[in-house]
Parts: sequence; C-alpha cells; structure tokens
Amino acid sequence: MAHEEAADYPTKSFTHVSLGKASQHEGEVLPAVHFTFWSALGIQYSLTSAPLALGLYLSLVVGLGGSPVFVWGFLLVGVVQLTQCLAIAELASAIPHSAGPAHWAVVLAPPKFANLIGYTLGWLTVSAWICIATSTYLYLAQVTMALVEACIPEFTSAAWQRYMVYIAFSLICLALNLPKAFGWTSKAIFPTLILINLTAVYVLITLLVRASPKQSAKFVFLDIVNMSGWSSTSIVFLIGLAPALAALGLFDNVTHITDEISNPTREIPRVMFGSYFLSFITGFPMTMIYQFCNVDPISLLTPVGGQPLVQLLLNGYRMLPLTIIGISSVIVCFTMTGTIVLLSTSRLYWALASDHIVPLSKSMSKLASEDHLPVNSMLLTTVVSIALGAISIGSSTAINAVTGAAGICIMLSYIITFVLALKYGRENFNQERWLSLGKYGNPIYVMAIMWSALSMSLTVLPLYLPVTAATMNYASVVMVAIIVLAVAFWFIRGSKHA
Repeated sequence: MAHEEAADYPTKSFTHVSLGKASQHEGEVLPAVHFTFWSALGIQYSLTSAPLALGLYLSLVVGLGGSPVFVWGFLLVGVVQLTQCLAIAELASAIPHSAGPAHWAVVLAPPKFANLIGYTLGWLTVSAWICIATSTYLYLAQVTMALVEACIPEFTSAAWQRYMVYIAFSLICLALNLPKAFGWTSKAIFPTLILINLTAVYVLITLLVRASPKQSAKFVFLDIVNMSGWSSTSIVFLIGLAPALAALGLFDNVTHITDEISNPTREIPRVMFGSYFLSFITGFPMTMIYQFCNVDPISLLTPVGGQPLVQLLLNGYRMLPLTIIGISSVIVCFTMTGTIVLLSTSRLYWALASDHIVPLSKSMSKLASEDHLPVNSMLLTTVVSIALGAISIGSSTAINAVTGAAGICIMLSYIITFVLALKYGRENFNQERWLSLGKYGNPIYVMAIMWSALSMSLTVLPLYLPVTAATMNYASVVMVAIIVLAVAFWFIRGSKHA
C-alpha cells in the first residue's frame, strides 16, 4: 500500500494538495506491508524502552529535586501526556500518512499557507529524528565504554574512542535495516519488546536482592533535593520531568511506517495506546526500584564512564558479573532502539523527499525495487548522524544539546499541528475514522497544546545556575543551525516546489 491509498482517508472537505503525491508517479516503486500490529507495537515501545531508559537519567535528578521528582514526576507525566497521545492518535487515524505532522499540517492549513507550513514541519520533524538517532548512538557508545571502564578500572576512555564506538553502532543499525538483514530485523522487533521487559525484571529482582542498605520511603517519596541553584522548587520539579518526558513521548514514531502496515487508520492509534500504557505500567515500578536501591546517590553525579545506570548497578550489586549481564542486555536492547530510530527516520525522509521538502529529494524518494525499502534515505541519514556525532569529540555535553533540540523540534511540530486541527480541521475529519475524540476532542487538544508548550520550554532551560560554558543548555544553538539550513534550502530549491 502506498501514499495513494493513505491520501483517500482524510475527508472530502480537504481538497488542496498534500505531501506525498510525488511518490504516485507511474512506474515508481511503492512501499510494501512489512509490519503487523505486534511488530509495530514493538517499534513504538522499543523506541523509548521506558523501564531501562529511565536509568540513564538518574544523575539528572540527584540534584534536581531528588527521588520524589523522579517518582512523582513520572506519575504526573503519565497522566498529562495522555492528552498528547490522544490528539496525535486521532490525527493519525483521520489523516494516515508516513510524513506524520508535516502531512497533517498541509492537509489542515489554509491552501495559501499549506506548503510553507508543511515545509516548516517537514524540516522540524526530520531534524528532530536525526537528532534522536544521534543521541541514541551516543548513549550506546557511552554506555558501552562505561562498561569497559567498569571492567578495567585503570582505563579511561577518550572522546575519540567513544566516537569510534558511536560510528560502529551507527553502521550496525544501518546494516540491520538493509535489505539482506531486514527480514530478520522485522521478525526480531517484537521479541525485543519482550527482551526489554525481561531485562527490566532482571534488574528489578537482582537489585532488590543485592542492594543494601536500601533507601527509606521518606527518601524515595518525600525528600526534595535542590542543588541546582534555582531558587524555585517548582522550576526544579519541572526540569526534573525530563526523564519521564523521554520515556513517555515520541508518539509520531509509528506514524512513519503508515505505508507499511495494513489498515493504518486503526492500527497506528492502537499501537500508540498499547505502547503508551505498557511504557507507563513497566516504567513506574522501575522509578521506585532505582531509587530504593540507590545505595550511594552522590556517586551518580560522577558515575563511571559518565553513565549513572552502570554506577547504580555497580553500587547495588557489588558484583561485576551481575553488572556485566545487566548492562550487556541493555546494550542489546538499545541497539535495536537505534535500529528502529533509523527505520523511522529513513521512512520520514523518504516521505518528505517525495515532495522535494529535503535535500537530494530525487534520489531519496526512490525505494529499492526488490525490497521496497528506502535504502538511499537510510544511507544519507546515517552519514548525517555520523557527521553530527562528531561534535561529541569536542563537547562532553553535546548529547544534551542534540537531545534538547530534538525535543524542541518535536514539540513545536505537535503544537502547530494541534492548533491547525482546532482552527481548521477537526469537524472536517473523516467521520468514519477508527478513533474520534468527539466532544472531548477540543479540550484534549487545548490541554495537549499547553502541555507541549510547557515541555518545549523546559528543554531550553539550563539545569544549573549560574550558567557557565559547561552548564549552558546549547539546544537553542542547534535549533538556530537547523533554522538556517531550512531557510537556505527554501530559497535554494524548496520554494520552487511549493
């Protein structure tokens, strides 16, 4: 199934040109169905790997609110973030398309501004996903080298060594997406969901058995710690929501495989809901386990290899073999996460290239003839990610800037889409869509807009005051670079195809 089928879903009321029609030219290779509901669920859930990924953020909350922010913040986000999930799910059901928010914006916006808005959201979303790919590979490299340092205490990895590991993981994730391996990869996606939860159960049980002394309930649920320099506890609490936002977000991920799943108007929303609730149910207990078994919280500020999860397991287990088993399992799971990020990013780039939104559109809009895969887009996004990852050689905080920029781009694309839906579109959605929020839709969209705006603003705040070169949040700098590139390409080529 292809864009041609997806384009029939929205409604007869929407008549202006939408993204993706370039992929309907006669003789063009079109996407094939590669995924079922269960493999799509694995794609969405494995992307965030909530119960494991939360461990990567443990050092963040040590001085930013402490354990109560980590635990109660996750619970709060789990409730409020549902509004964002519902709004995106309804859009995906009403206007299914692999370009996600960029296509929705073109369909919903007034014809006069549709192409400019679609172009803007196209650049926001593809930039976000390239940044997400970059941060995923960086995490993989850092966790791997942290495990090496845990095994060899006298060894300290250099930035260039971590970058070499970064490149290796980038190429592994690429190889797993290429035609010869993709058949195996697509079958391994749902088992990865199971592996993530088995690894979480392993960490949960072994920490409960080995960690001693455990923290008190007062430490876990009540003792606020503010070492940030921010005078407002409320601001500290909000900044400390970052782990939960990362574990319970990125809902547009599964929309980028719309062309590769049967009946996307039903299956895509179902996948979003299933993954969201599974992430919440598995993530919330782990927030408490990580904190009750955090025998030395201060050590997480300077963890081995810069990775708090490795340090937490070392402290709690007091046995290197158990740590090796746990972290090795995490690395395997995150390798599949990186593979899935590239899978989604390449599909998104391919969909945008079909309408000349992104550079090298002519070649990037083509699919491999035998396997119906966007191989060219995979190669390009991998090269760009490898180039972007090079900034980690010169900056130890590069991952924060890249992750922050991804958050800004994603949230901004959501906000624009939600506003357009409220102003121009919900009443015109296909009345036969699988998911309709009905009379509750408008309040849910308003709440989603407010929550997305708050979440976006938090990504640009510095974690610690006073701001220095080391503590500055460079996400806004990355955003400026993205804007410059988007504007330049608009004038070079983009506007000619508007």
